[in-house]
Amino acid sequence: MKTRIISGLVATVILFAVLLCPWSWVFALILSVIAGIAVYELLHNTGRVSDKAIIYGSMMFTTLEVLAVFHSRELLLHSYSVNPTLALWLAFSHALPLLLPLAYALFLMLTLLAGHQRMDINEGGYAFFMTAYATVGFSALVALRVINHAGIYYVLLPMVISFMSDTGAYFVGTFLGKHKMTPIISPKKSWEGFFGGWIISVGATALYAVIANAILMPEASVSLVQFTIMAAVLAPLSVCGDLFASVIKRQSGIKDYGNIMPGHGGVMDRFDSVVFVAPLVYVLCITL
Repeated sequence: MKTRIISGLVATVILFAVLLCPWSWVFALILSVIAGIAVYELLHNTGRVSDKAIIYGSMMFTTLEVLAVFHSRELLLHSYSVNPTLALWLAFSHALPLLLPLAYALFLMLTLLAGHQRMDINEGGYAFFMTAYATVGFSALVALRVINHAGIYYVLLPMVISFMSDTGAYFVGTFLGKHKMTPIISPKKSWEGFFGGWIISVGATALYAVIANAILMPEASVSLVQFTIMAAVLAPLSVCGDLFASVIKRQSGIKDYGNIMPGHGGVMDRFDSVVFVAPLVYVLCITL
């Protein structure tokens, strides 16, 4: 637990240092690298994909897609005096996040075609699904970073919802847990922990919104009601992300996805719930 707390504090300090950096592209660049590592863990560390071309090609796609989504969303924050050259660049920038997945799918098909004698077609399917899973999640985080001038607070929202749900469930389940929730997938999870984590996540998110509004300028405030509703809806779903990641590990015969964070495991061990929740946070933020 001591190692877990120390590495968690170090990671938190690094996260805030990157978020508070005046150049938002630094956050996007670092997150794109983290997303690439997450794909490596999902494909290589699980032992599900053996072909190096697919593994590294998938990592490259994820890294580029996260950066492309960031650039496309960031352009919407600025006004431009449009000229023909700039108009062409803007059109290309907005189309790139859609073109890259098509290029990646073509890459997978050609790779599987070239290596059909030594490769199982299931490797390609698994690689495509898991890469898409991680890519959508991390792309949503960079999109939240530039959703508006309060982007720093929005990008932290899925982390607050997920981490507080997980932390609350752990402590409530440890002291009060009696009824097992998913004994086969995750034996330590209990229904008491689930509901405790849900309540703590909603309360912590509401407090987070209050603190954010105390710091932000009035013209860039966040909605307490919006944040609280999202936490109430998404905190239970963050548990689904955790369980989904646990199923993959259990069926792959591994305990952790990696060891990049002492006491926590790999990137996906820490971000399994976040990448599940982040796309839903983004959708709700632009619709509510």
